Amino acid sequence: MDDASGAAQKLHAATFSVFVNVLLLSMKIIVGVASGSLGMLAEAAHSLLDLLASGFAYTGIRSANRPLDEEHPYGHEKFENFSSLVQTALLGVTSIWIFYEAGLRLLTGFAIQIDNTLYYAIAIMVFAIIADFSVSRYLFQNARKYGSSALEADAYHFSTDIYSSAAVLLGLVAAKFGYAVVDPLAAIFVAIIMLTTSIRLGRKTTRVLVDAAPPKEITSKIRDVITDNRDITAFHSLRARQAGSSIFVDVSIHVRPNLSLEDAHNIANELEKDIKTRVSNVKEAIIHIEPETST
Repeated sequence: MDDASGAAQKLHAATFSVFVNVLLLSMKIIVGVASGSLGMLAEAAHSLLDLLASGFAYTGIRSANRPLDEEHPYGHEKFENFSSLVQTALLGVTSIWIFYEAGLRLLTGFAIQIDNTLYYAIAIMVFAIIADFSVSRYLFQNARKYGSSALEADAYHFSTDIYSSAAVLLGLVAAKFGYAVVDPLAAIFVAIIMLTTSIRLGRKTTRVLVDAAPPKEITSKIRDVITDNRDITAFHSLRARQAGSSIFVDVSIHVRPNLSLEDAHNIANELEKDIKTRVSNVKEAIIHIEPETST
């Protein structure tokens, strides 16, 4: 699949995510305000965050696929990682707000409407769990297929919603049987999940933005490709970094000193092609050629 087709698929996935979040947000706000459930309102805030995250994912993917220009000779793919970082920050801020509101309710008291609205709230949370599971699975599949950090971050938002929605559902059912205190406790559980996800995503995204090496299995595959080439007698200074879904590689290789410049150049070209073919998401490989006797 070419880059244009992959970009279109990623944008389609991000657009679908935005649509689902708008639907879930609308339902949760209406029923949350009507019922007075902090758990439901926390979930609405979570869905608002998810909507913003999906919007940033869409924008990041769209920006990442802009062509090279004079100011961005390596491309714009780190926009995907930047959008993931913004999503991470939103998760953290929202979780802190939920902690505050839940603590305030536990200290000052609150009330939940025990009427038909509560049944609507329960129905919505059941629907939300099903939707979150389906969309998170869809986004994870596309994130893995196209190496998209923005879609991966968006998928994590939906996957955490499964657990948080289940917690809110438990709080609503408990309120029905007279245990309203479970509602703010469920909201705290939502906040803990959000904060944990924020920290995990933040670490991963920051590594890419500061040009940390990709996972060891990727560099190991690159080493295997180089050592499989019998025209290369040795290599050193292997480096790799990631931007968006793309990986950039540079390495110095040693070849026999009696080779012509053209032969050495062909070896380097063949190695670059092999690396791109055998290692997923490698966009560019810069090969520096040295004679075998060099140190």
